[in-house]
Amino acid sequence: MLLPSQKLPALTIETLDHGTFDLDRDHGPNGTLVIFYRGLHCPICIRQMGEVEAALDDFTAAGVEVIMISGDHAEKARATVGKAGTTRLRVGYGMDLKAARDNWDLLISKAREGSSEAPYFFEPAHYYVAEDRTLYYAWQQSAPFSRPAPADILRGITFRIENQYPPRGMYAGRLPGEG
Repeated sequence: MLLPSQKLPALTIETLDHGTFDLDRDHGPNGTLVIFYRGLHCPICIRQMGEVEAALDDFTAAGVEVIMISGDHAEKARATVGKAGTTRLRVGYGMDLKAARDNWDLLISKAREGSSEAPYFFEPAHYYVAEDRTLYYAWQQSAPFSRPAPADILRGITFRIENQYPPRGMYAGRLPGEG
């Protein structure tokens, strides 16, 4: 289980137009927002991609690098970018499903019969990674609905930066009443 303040696994992935992304090298001065998205079959992902690109300058001004990653192959990722109408957003592709589940705690779904979904794919997740590659914020989903708005994410990141607010949710010890 990934917990805030813990070092995250290494992440190196090919991107469509920005070369190889390496989380250790390609972070902003105030960290990185890593968004895992379902893939080309997901209209909510396509809409979200456009929303994230529209907020890209605000993330850059806050010193935060942004990348969206799917398990789709390059051609499907390129088609997703085309449908979203994005041109500047860094988009990674080909994320291994086993690594997604084992290293990043992503939830995996199997295609619904008769759908255009990939045979297997991961559900959305958002990780705000501090500049030292530790997890600060995690939002994992088991369904495609109700994504956090980029403006809400940015407000939280800005609050963290301005107030040196510590990560929360990292207690993994015994709870009251546990034997």
